[in-house]
Amino acid sequence: MAVVQGIAEFLPISSSGHLAVLAALFGFNGEKSQTLEIVLHAGSLLAIVLFYWKILLGFLKPEQWRLAGMLVLASVPVGTVGVALELSGLTKSLFDNLIMTGLAFMITATLLRLSEKPKLIIRPAGEENFEPTPLDKVSWKQALAIGIGQMCAIIPGLSRSGTTITVGILSGVNREAAGTFSFLLAIPAIAGAAFVHLLKLILKAPKEESFTFLQLAAGLLVSAVISYWSLCLLTRLIKRGKLSVFSWYLYALGLGVILWQMAAMLRKGN
Repeated sequence: MAVVQGIAEFLPISSSGHLAVLAALFGFNGEKSQTLEIVLHAGSLLAIVLFYWKILLGFLKPEQWRLAGMLVLASVPVGTVGVALELSGLTKSLFDNLIMTGLAFMITATLLRLSEKPKLIIRPAGEENFEPTPLDKVSWKQALAIGIGQMCAIIPGLSRSGTTITVGILSGVNREAAGTFSFLLAIPAIAGAAFVHLLKLILKAPKEESFTFLQLAAGLLVSAVISYWSLCLLTRLIKRGKLSVFSWYLYALGLGVILWQMAAMLRKGN
């Protein structure tokens, strides 16, 4: 689980979708240990803080407050919808519908391919010499669009990083800046998810966990190391405009999940 968390949290292949599929394959109940989920998310959070520590320190300076405000604005949609889904109890139904997850994998694959189509980038009217927006100039409209993309990525199979980076690029943000904005936006998203798991853990007052301190520490370390590696890999691919390398895997995975679920439905019908 730590390996899957580390690889899929930042690579544009959807960690939630992969965990939903693995849970169905191996009969693992994700609610079995919320402590483990908190630890694995903490590993990814640690990796991204270490990777972008210079930018994060820069938020202490007034000149970076505008960017911080754009990140806060972009976090509002997913925060609002995420809390609403948790309170309504609909979160579990999202993870149980694997046909929808399969379709979402294929939508992610299509988005990754669209991110490499310059003709689709929205350009301001009347600007002949268009220059993509740098990180410190991201507008509120672009930030909100990216935030809505992150909100949609609550659906398992729809990659958070893939969706937000693609929306950023197509809304006119510099390719590298879109990646950085997406990863910085992951900090409140991952921290929020960990907080929700922790709150549920406290409210439910579960029985003693079956994981030892050493196992949890190992999960944290593995998640952090692999998450950091995933960040390094993806930032390089973003610079080269090569996000579509993941699309064929996602098309195959999505189709495989859909066929698997259809076969399972036919067996139940017989």
